[in-house]
Amino acid sequence: MHISFIPGELKDLWDLWGLETLMLLSFAIQVILMVYGSRRKDIPGMGIRLTVWFTYLLSATLAKIIIGKLTEIPESDPNERNIRRELKALFAPLLLVQIGNPDAITAYSIEDNRLGLRQLLTLVLQVAVVIWIVVKSWTHSQLSYLYLPLLVSGLIKYGEVVWTLKSALSKTSGIITVQEIDDQEANMPALFRFLPDDIPNIELILKAYYRFSSLKPHRENWLYQPLYDSLPWMSIDEYAPEDIFHITDAELSFMYDVLYTKAPIIYTKAGFILRVVSFSHLVMTLCGFSLLFRQDFYRHPKACLTVGVLGGAVLLEAYQIAQLPFSDWAIVQMIKHQHLPFMIPCLRILGQRATDRKRWSNTLAQFNMISFCIHHDKPLKCGRILKFRGIDMMLKKNKCRRRVPFPKELKVLMVEEMKDIDRDRGLKSFNHRGDWSLGRYDCLNDLKWSVKRDFDKSITIWHIATDTCYYSDSEINAGNYTEIQMAKSLSDYMMYLLALRPHMLSMTTTNIIFRHACDKLNSLLLQQEQSVKDEKEVCRILRMERLPHYSNSERRSETVVTSKWHILRDAQRLARNLMARENRWKIMCSVWVEMLCYAAANCNVDYHSEQIRRGGGLITHVWILLAHKTDKYHISD
Repeated sequence: MHISFIPGELKDLWDLWGLETLMLLSFAIQVILMVYGSRRKDIPGMGIRLTVWFTYLLSATLAKIIIGKLTEIPESDPNERNIRRELKALFAPLLLVQIGNPDAITAYSIEDNRLGLRQLLTLVLQVAVVIWIVVKSWTHSQLSYLYLPLLVSGLIKYGEVVWTLKSALSKTSGIITVQEIDDQEANMPALFRFLPDDIPNIELILKAYYRFSSLKPHRENWLYQPLYDSLPWMSIDEYAPEDIFHITDAELSFMYDVLYTKAPIIYTKAGFILRVVSFSHLVMTLCGFSLLFRQDFYRHPKACLTVGVLGGAVLLEAYQIAQLPFSDWAIVQMIKHQHLPFMIPCLRILGQRATDRKRWSNTLAQFNMISFCIHHDKPLKCGRILKFRGIDMMLKKNKCRRRVPFPKELKVLMVEEMKDIDRDRGLKSFNHRGDWSLGRYDCLNDLKWSVKRDFDKSITIWHIATDTCYYSDSEINAGNYTEIQMAKSLSDYMMYLLALRPHMLSMTTTNIIFRHACDKLNSLLLQQEQSVKDEKEVCRILRMERLPHYSNSERRSETVVTSKWHILRDAQRLARNLMARENRWKIMCSVWVEMLCYAAANCNVDYHSEQIRRGGGLITHVWILLAHKTDKYHISD
């Protein structure tokens, strides 16, 4: 006996309108991906990432379900017309159009780009199934002939996705040739020289584009060498700090587009021709369908829905075409072809808007370990389940995370400190994390021990010492508050990397060090007669009190990584040494910048690639600036 868990009326309704419902849902998903696909690079937070992730995966799943339902269409009899069957078959090529439609997202993560070959196989199989559906539904009717232009458009749109994925991480490698250098030396000065004077900062986009093209930061095997000596126009040393960060913003935006969108192929001759052909075939299908059913829509409700989905696809494509001029890629192409009619007026209209465009979140993530230790014991909802799944600590960390605006003063500090670092290191790979800064302030002998420990230990010691000095100085020396606050912001940012982005520090012991530091801080707080309520009180204890020695039971519970390491004593020793120096905040700012540079330079390229889709981060901007001044073939001392 057959048992059905779905009521008969609901099953009949699904059989009648299920395919159409799925097509409408697929269309809604494409709209969401088109709107939010690229916004994740400038909007940090879990909400938008979860939305894009869910819709991106659901789109692929829905496509498989729809194709499965389309294969159930029975073979047509050329002598017998069936409008409903032919309308269903029209959804097959229309599905290809929907799958490949959003220009704003072709890959969710860097791993998707490595699946270009698999996507090609998927394309071949899905196209073969779609063609089979079209062939078996063919009746030589006028409606059947509309399958052809829609199929052409679908093949182009889906082919664009595969083309983008395949080219994003191309294995082609090599160094810029002498001929290319000569061509750039001949052509580039002219491009910069003839830029319109009444469009401020437009040269920043052009410089970012050519710096990106030379470095190709998303390719690990690209044999790049700094070209500052042979190509002076590549340098940005003479620019103001705000403009330098504008250039890196645009450069990382180009990198994001190459990895996650269709932009690199759209702004080519082939891409332009394919876009025109695809859109014209979509419009042709819509017009033909509307003419065919202009007097019969009232008799065929499904034809009304089909023309609505077709019209939606045309509108989406028209919207994306209308957005093409509002892109950094379009600005670069206009500059290259500024001798053509209407290019200069277009640049005047679009140039200022392009330079003011938001390309990343422009915020600094913050995480404070002392604050976390004070507040992390608050229970979570469904805490036992979360602890069983092993995600309770991560959720508690995220609750203590915050974001602050990235101030101009910090940009100035970053640029000035990095120039000092570059004078010390030349073009060598980055292998120092505080030595150069301490040497410049004549305190290397006294404080070298604090930066020669494992990197995660050094970050933790300096983080606690910075907080201790901060709550001692913030009231006493209010005139220096800006410098104090910058050191505090950098300290909390580096602790954010250690606590929530440990992979970016290229260390395998960060979680162990973080838990050990929290345990020692919590143990200190439990020893107090009164409950500690804020960070200032904890720092007063660290600054004033004599810290107890570890008990034998505490020593036995330590790991190999943390044995014989008294973190609180080290932090107290460092804080007292810094408090004895008048220029302590300059020292701290300089050391934190050098530590950040070390982390950025030694972080895997893939992690930087992932970071730019999370709303961007200061560490990735620093990485780009350092990469342009690092000769990977220079033998370090």
